[in-house]
This record gives sequence, C-alpha cells and structure tokens, in this order.
Amino acid sequence: MTAVTDGYRQVGSFESDAPSAVGVGRDVIAFGLGARITLVSGRERTAIDHGEPIVDLAVADRLLVLSPETLTAYSLDGDRVWSHDAVDAYAVAGAESRECCGVLDADTLRFVEVASGRERFAVSRTRPGTPDDAFLATPTGFVIATWSFLTAVDGDGEVTFDRDLSAVVRSVGVCGGTVVAALQSDRLVGLDRGSGEDSWRTELDARQVAPVGDGSVLVSAADGVLDVGPDGATETVPDLPTGDVYATGDGAVVCSVRDGTIATYVPDRDRVDVALLTDSVGVGGTVDVEVSNPTEQERTVDLALDVDGCSLSPAERTVTVAGEGSEVTDFPVASVRREGRADATVAVDGNEAGRGTVEVEDAASGGLAVETALHTARIDDGVAEIGVTVENVGGVPLDAVRLLEAGTEAAGVAPGDTWEGTVTRPYEPDTRVSVGLEVTRGDRRREYAPTCTLPSRPTIDAAVERDALRATVSVADGVPVEDRLVVEMPGAGRVRSPVTIDSDELLLLVPQYESGVARIALDALDAEERVRVPGNGTFTTPSSTGGRDRDRSRSSRDRGSERSRTDESEESRSRTDEAAKSRSRSSEATSGRDEAASGPASTGTPAEDRAEPSAEAPTEGHSASRSEGGPSLSVTRHAPDRAPGIGHAVRDRIVVENEGESTDSVEVALDDGERLSLGRLDRGETASIDRFVAAGEDSELALQSVAVEANGTVVGEVDARRLPVSDDAVGVVATVDPADGALTAAVENGTDRACRVTGVDPGPDGGRAPLSTAVDAGASATVSATVAERPAPGDAVPVSFWVESDGEERRIDVLAAADGDAPAAGGEPALTPGISPDTHVAGEYSSVVLAFENDGDEPLTDVSVVADGDPIDSMFYSPARRDRVAPGGRIEHYVDLESGYAEPSFEVTVSYAVDGTEREYAARAAGPAGEDESAWTDDLLAAWSLDRIDAATASPEVPSRLSTPLRSED
Repeated sequence: MTAVTDGYRQVGSFESDAPSAVGVGRDVIAFGLGARITLVSGRERTAIDHGEPIVDLAVADRLLVLSPETLTAYSLDGDRVWSHDAVDAYAVAGAESRECCGVLDADTLRFVEVASGRERFAVSRTRPGTPDDAFLATPTGFVIATWSFLTAVDGDGEVTFDRDLSAVVRSVGVCGGTVVAALQSDRLVGLDRGSGEDSWRTELDARQVAPVGDGSVLVSAADGVLDVGPDGATETVPDLPTGDVYATGDGAVVCSVRDGTIATYVPDRDRVDVALLTDSVGVGGTVDVEVSNPTEQERTVDLALDVDGCSLSPAERTVTVAGEGSEVTDFPVASVRREGRADATVAVDGNEAGRGTVEVEDAASGGLAVETALHTARIDDGVAEIGVTVENVGGVPLDAVRLLEAGTEAAGVAPGDTWEGTVTRPYEPDTRVSVGLEVTRGDRRREYAPTCTLPSRPTIDAAVERDALRATVSVADGVPVEDRLVVEMPGAGRVRSPVTIDSDELLLLVPQYESGVARIALDALDAEERVRVPGNGTFTTPSSTGGRDRDRSRSSRDRGSERSRTDESEESRSRTDEAAKSRSRSSEATSGRDEAASGPASTGTPAEDRAEPSAEAPTEGHSASRSEGGPSLSVTRHAPDRAPGIGHAVRDRIVVENEGESTDSVEVALDDGERLSLGRLDRGETASIDRFVAAGEDSELALQSVAVEANGTVVGEVDARRLPVSDDAVGVVATVDPADGALTAAVENGTDRACRVTGVDPGPDGGRAPLSTAVDAGASATVSATVAERPAPGDAVPVSFWVESDGEERRIDVLAAADGDAPAAGGEPALTPGISPDTHVAGEYSSVVLAFENDGDEPLTDVSVVADGDPIDSMFYSPARRDRVAPGGRIEHYVDLESGYAEPSFEVTVSYAVDGTEREYAARAAGPAGEDESAWTDDLLAAWSLDRIDAATASPEVPSRLSTPLRSED
C-alpha cells in the first residue's frame, strides 16, 4: 500500500564535519565522514571503519566505497567483501538489482561487477572530465554531468544522449523517467531519460538536487526545500530546513546536511499508518486493514475503506490504537459488482491515508474466497518442512483443496474452516520458496502460489572460558532444527551426535584437551565455527606427534586379507571402549530443555566431514532379524541418489538400531573384508558408521553390501548399490605420492562454461592454498600441491578444491588415491610455462616473452613452441625449436604483437619427447596492454598469465572406486 503524507518530522540528528561523499540506496543513506562510513536508516545509525579517506560512495546490492586508487565493497552489515585497484578513479555510482556499478575517471567509464569487483568492460568518455563531475546511476544506465554537458550511457556502454545545456550543471537527480538538472543560470530543467529532450524548464535558484526520489525528487533552493515531480510541478516542503537534502529511494528516510549537523527526517504520519493486509476477497470475505500509531499517545480515529466494484458493510469503523501499537480491523464484503484487480483507498478522519489494490472474485453469488499462508515448520537434516495453511474466508464451502506438487487433497472445507498440509524443500537459507495450490468448487478452479522465506542459517558462537570451550548454537525465527552436531576438539577427536534444537539456542560446554583448532558444526546445514583453544584446561595432555594409524587409514582395496578378523575386532573394541570413556568425560552440554553430549571419538580425517555436497536420499535399504528373547537389529543405509562427479566424495552412512534385547557385541562387515566393532548396543540404542567413497573414472559408483553381526551371527544386511555419476560437472582425478606428499590432480570441466581452479586445501588443518588454473568448457588441466601428512599406499586422501565460474566460487571435496607410482605434477617431466619479466606490451612495439622450464629429472628432446592468434604480428613471428632441453634448462620464446588490442590473448602449442615418447599440451597467454611505452608498469606485467588449457599427459591412473575407512559416528 502506498502511504500518503503531508510533511516530515525529525527523528534524530548528529554532529559531523561536512561529508566527503554521500551514497543513496533504496532504504539507506551512506555518508563518508573522514575514514568512516555512517549508514542512516530511519532512527538507526551504523558506522563502518574504512581506514582510508573516502572519495565517493554508492549503495547498490553492496556498499561501494571509493578511496584513492582503491574500490572496496562492503555488505550493508559492514563486512568487507572485496577490494580492487581503481587507479585515477574519482566517482562511483550504482543501484540495487544492477549487476554492474560505474567507476569514473577523467577519460573512461568502467563497468564493474558488484558481486565480484571484476571489470566487465570499459568505454571512453565523449569528453575529458574532472573530479567535479556529477555521476549518477539510473534504472537503465548512468548520467554524467561535466561542465554544461549532460551525457546518458545505457547498461551496454552506448551513449543514449549527449546534451549541452548552455550553463554549468550544479547537481543532478532522477525520478521516474525524468532527469532533473539544476543549472548555474538559476534554471531547473527536466529531461526525458531516454531521449534527453527537454520535458520542462523553470526559473529556480536550485543549489542541489537529491539523487533519487520516490515519484518526485527533493530540490534544495535558496528559499527552502521543494518537492519536484516528473512533470515539473513543485511544492514547498516547510518541514525540511535549507541545506543539502538526500532521500532514500522509497522516500521513507530524508537526511538534511547543514552547518555541521546531519538531521534525519521521516514522513509525518501522526494521523496513523495504514496497511492493506488482504490480497484477494469475495462475497462473505473481509478486507483487513492494519492501523499503526507511531506516536506515544493513544489515538482514536475514524477509518473508512472504499474498494472499486465492491459493497462493504460496514464501510466505516472507529478504531482506538495504543501508543506505538497497532490494530487490525475488517470490512466485510456484502456484494461484488465487478471481478478483477480493484483499487482500494483508506481514509483516516476523512483524509486519504493510503492506497492499494485487492483481487476481487465471484461477481455473481460468491464462491472461492480463501486466504493462504506458508511457514517453515522445522528443518530436518538439511530439508525444510513447509507448513501450508488454506483458510476458507468465503461464505460457501470448498469442494477440494489440493497441493499441486504432492497430489495431497482435502475435501469439504466449510466456511471459516482451515486446511493444513506440508511440503519439503532443500534448505537454502534466506531463499524465497513458493507452493502451488488448487482450490475447487463445482466447475470453478483457482490456483494460488503463496510464498515464504526460509530462515537464516543457524549461527554458532564459540569462545574459550577457563578449562572449557563454550559454544552457543542459535536458530533463526524459533524454527526447530534437527541435525547432527559435530564437535572436534584437539586431542579428543570428533563426535557426531543427533541433536534437536526446539528453542532459540543450544548451549555447549566442552572440556579442553590439547592446544589447536576446535570445530563446532551442524553437519547438514554447513554451519560451523572454528576457534583456537590454548590447551590449558584440566584435561590438557601434551600434543601428539600427529600422523595417522596406517592400518585404519587404508582404502578398502588392500585391507581384506592383511589382518585376521580376531585382531581387527580386538582393535576396534579397544577403540570403541576408549571413545566411550572420552564421551563420558565430555558430556557437559546443556541448553534449557535441550542437552547434547560432546567429546572425543575415534580418530578421523577432518576433511571428510565436509566432503559430501549432495543431500542424502531417503532410506534405501532395511533389514532386521530377531531371535527368541535376543537382539533385533535394523540396518539402514543413507546415501545420495547419484554422485556429483568423478572424484567427488560421497558419504555412505549406515545406521544400526537395536529394537530388541541388549547385545554385548555388534560388528559391521563390508564385502571387501573391512570390519568395525560397535561394541555393546542396548535396547533402543542407535549407532551410526560412515565412510566416504568416490568414483575413479567409471560412470557408476559402487556402494558395497553391508552385514551386521550380533555376537558373531549375521542379523541384518543391506544390499550393494550402484550410483550414477554426473558427467556434466567439474570432475577431479587425483593422486598423492606417499613418498613426498606430492598431489597431482587432473581437473576435467564437463560443464558448458569455462572455470578456474582458485584454491586447494591439501591437508587436515582447514587451510587454503591459492591456485589459478583456467579450464575451458569440455577441456582439462593439471594442478598440483603438497599434502601435509604422508599417506600410506592405498589410502584415500580427502582434498578440497575451490572452483570459480561466472563470478561464483564453490568448493569441491574429493578423494585422492595414495599411489607410489603416481606421476609428478604435470605427468612426465615437462616444460612448465610462465611469463618472463622481459615482457613488454605497450605502444607500437610489443613483445610477450614466454618462458618454459624443464622441471623434471629427464632431458627433453624435439622441443617446439608454436604460438597462434589474431594479436600476433605474423610478419615477424617464427616458432621456437630446440633439439634438447636438459633438466633445469629453459627456453624463452619471443612473440611480437600488433598494437590496438586492449586485452590481447593467444594460444601456444608445446610439444616434446621424453625417452622417445611424444608429449604435447596447449596453453593460453593473456593480459593487458598499455596505451603507450610509458604506461607499462609492474602491475600490468603481473597481470599477464600463461595457463595450460589441457594436460601434457593422460589423467593420473586411479582405481574405479576410492573409499576411506569405516568410522563410528557415535
């Protein structure tokens, strides 16, 4: 509903120096004050310490801050998102929902992606500018005022219009389809935003124009502040003082800057605020209006409602509203004369207070009149349960209400009754979801699509308090959450415990053991907190020497025949008993009615916890067996329907529940011979084990059959299963050399978009090492790193990669095969590409110097380097050929380029032989060019890259299936 107001009232003020920059958003105004940004939103004020002088500000989907030579983006909550060079820029402009902001310098307008800070493209200005330029974002592009010239540029960088207004432009604003310019000749001009033609001109000594307005724009003139409409109509605003004035895009907040004071105003709605709550209505239904009293005194008002095409009975009501309170009143619909979208007008004490629209139904005798609502009922293991409510607010019964996606149907919903149902959605925080409904009466059908927003991700705050780690898990909007709580403590391993948080928060107190990094997480919701603990607690022990138990870390490929079942069972029981003792001493977790125990469990690999991006499929296997008076064990497998890609880690979880008598010995056995003892399992107790598996290079991933034994007798089984492997993903085939920890990964891009590998976590400490390897769509590339620990041959090693595509970065968790025969980075000894410091790309004569080093231990023969691409000056180019390159040897290949390319790039084919075996790979060289010789800088040189776009050798050989050892989650 659009509010109607007669003026403004002041709600706050603060003293400050004159702001160096001002940015205006839809509902917030940002002021640059020294090295700080102050955000004003109604009565609220937030400060962000930027730490550098502020040249200009813009509010888009992020807060954009221009400092000398740097452009930085913050979230509106004050978190720094990115920062990039902006040499010589002096203005920035942006608007909400626009992909790109504009960055202006004297000669160039650059279009920069708001999400990532990357420059998308740049255009030359029609004339040189100065730092005094006015620069403004419009809904379709940008407006630049330089001296007397006003230029509009659309979102593609094309000039829409370029006008000489014959007088210096003091200030510019925009409202609707009109650009409003204040001229130094004491004229105010309105120009059509699309053509630049004059819409109107008026004599006015305007000093400043607010950048944006909601239906009109505020103008500060010599005689006061005026409200100027798109048609040039002006109206005095007596409640705002003379001075620079800025309004939010929705008109809800106005700031006045004058004499060292910034004052905040809001529309004066002392009469009361009104809101139309009804979307659709029919005969027998009601139109609901909410009345809010912003003052501190109780108010009694006469409320009147008029809806086109409807007769209301009554159409007027008297409402009493407490100070700073609200009331909802209804207006019953007696008859309908016309269906469709109808205008609704609310009057308070005889004066119009708000306008809106409502969908009017059933012009004949009344029929379908319902109100629908969605709400998040709970979140269970990464799946949101959405409650659906349909209320029959009409005067006739409904024949049926049906959920379109589930087919769930209810018959006979009487007037005034409510039907409720549920649907599920994958939980994605702060995502808006909708549900399709169909309501039927006779031959009349109507579909509805109510929406709601899923709650924010739970937050975890952790801190060390004396001898314990204190953690608080908070859920949003009071929505109950069920998940597996993961607690990792240095020296105590990892514990996963099912947990239900049905209040606002859960409190955990966990004893300290060793110094290191502790981790608290909700497994399926990807919410986690890491905190370093000093290791000075009561249970502190000296740090272990690290490393893994080699027998427990081996892949299922080699394990079956190496140890007897007796030895393995004894070792597993020992580990289980040790874990039970640890759990006993670390169960100090409480939260009101909620309790969650946490403590050390058997040793695991931290990376495994985050390795499975896919949601688990519903239970796919179940088997139980009961003997007279003995145990009855049910076995359930949880696994996704498909593997996300080659090499991607998939969690295979087995849940065992004792539905009968207690049993002293429960063991789980796989068909490859691997076994794990769960120890004693009491009646009603549940135990979970899991492992991570990945497909090598097959199109299917095999999950092995599982048998559960009670006291040596098989009492439950789950059949083997084969999962299809996605072939339209970024696959990773990786190996690790156990001798030196060298990691080699072939990244195969099966998508239809180019991507770049930007980082790798090769170890269990959660660290990230930077990478930068481009992989075209359908192509492959090789990356390398070093694993911190030395795995045993046959291990499956968890590794995480970060891949960026279309400005978005995601993490891929994979398993690498520990293989003593794994090739070194790049396969065989190879020529490693790079850019020589002698590269110089600027002016008329440009050369890119490609450097190739033999980083292997073998000599390379029949070496050739051939470059190809449009920027290459073919008149002076010739390929490079060498008969032999010794280990550690180097080739430098000069490639001369033609001028006129701002971002030249070309491809290079490198071929050589190793011991008579021919090898070949392709690479791409790309980077910026300077305008002239003097413009070449070290930063331009550093921006040049030479990246492989396919591998020199075949992908590393890995088995068809990789797997980590079984581990108990309890």
